[in-house]
Amino acid sequence: MKALFVTGTDTNVGKTFVSCALIAALRAHGRRVAVMKPVETGVAGEPQDARALQAAAGDPAPLDAICPVRLRAPLAPSVAARLEGRTLDPEELVARVTARSTEADLLVIEGAGGLLVPIAGHFTFADLARRCAWPILLVGANRLGTVNHAALTARVADACGLSIRGFVLSQPQPTTDESAESNAAEIAALTGLRCVGVLPHLDRPEAAASLLRLELL
Repeated sequence: MKALFVTGTDTNVGKTFVSCALIAALRAHGRRVAVMKPVETGVAGEPQDARALQAAAGDPAPLDAICPVRLRAPLAPSVAARLEGRTLDPEELVARVTARSTEADLLVIEGAGGLLVPIAGHFTFADLARRCAWPILLVGANRLGTVNHAALTARVADACGLSIRGFVLSQPQPTTDESAESNAAEIAALTGLRCVGVLPHLDRPEAAASLLRLELL
């Protein structure tokens, strides 16, 4: 495996936190990791998600290589680009990611939102993952509703010919609800996906690294 694409069941489910925890775990096992956030929206100044990934990996690449597309509005990339009078080029994104995949033992790529978020026209992150032949790590928030969201994403991935290596449930907020105790088992039973980790609410992703089962990836 030369690359792993981290996608979410929704936005604000902890993708960046989980990605950084995964990177920390990989580096602790001696892996050299490169990172990408191909498209980041809601950017005022520097792209914060891309910076977090870069810091976690110690990736020396220029920020333009890690996050080639930055858009101001906190919207789907296709919409945010349209507001700026831009049209994103899927072929250019594929080329940039392909080039980066040779620069380390593993390239960790973080998407924006979920698989069907549009990048340009009808071209989605699912299409980008399929074009680049990336296996997927699915991230969901450990709260009520995540079973449905994870199952829907799994079906979309299967329909698109994508391979999900496993899922991680995160806890972006300090409190959750009573579904948190059963969500992981329900998702595994419903989808057949393997649970790579269930993370509590923590301040630092490095503190969650030991809770991830890398052997399942």
